[in-house]
Amino acid sequence: MILSCSDSRVPIELLFDVGFGDVFVIRNAGNACTQGSVASIEYGLEALNINLLVVLAHEGCGAIAAACADHLSLSPSLSKLVLHIREELVAGAVPLDPDVAVRRHPVLTARQLIGSSQLVQDRVNSGALLIEPACYTFDHGKIEWMGSTSAD
Repeated sequence: MILSCSDSRVPIELLFDVGFGDVFVIRNAGNACTQGSVASIEYGLEALNINLLVVLAHEGCGAIAAACADHLSLSPSLSKLVLHIREELVAGAVPLDPDVAVRRHPVLTARQLIGSSQLVQDRVNSGALLIEPACYTFDHGKIEWMGSTSAD
């Protein structure tokens, strides 16, 4: 299962060399921990018995850039999402530098997912679920792995 940004420059099936329908993909702007993403992850865990969750950010993410910017004119819904990402980054004591933030964001999102769902937390604690934050780099065309996330 992969929680990824909705950016079309991040083609999940191509990056992971899988066919269509081979991976359960959840997408939203900025690969954020939202009620919808948590519910989708819980579905994947309960109905599909998935045991690996990749939280995949990417360089040049517009949602992360917006969260790091001083002023932007955004729609109300997008403003709410960007504020959520900004609060997460600031709470994590990360400078609001987009290059730093884009690599830290998937780690923070993974931790937030564990804290947002008892099911996710229980699966991580029991070893039934591994959460791997990562960042796709356009310049190198590679995925940088940030290290597994535990429930601690």
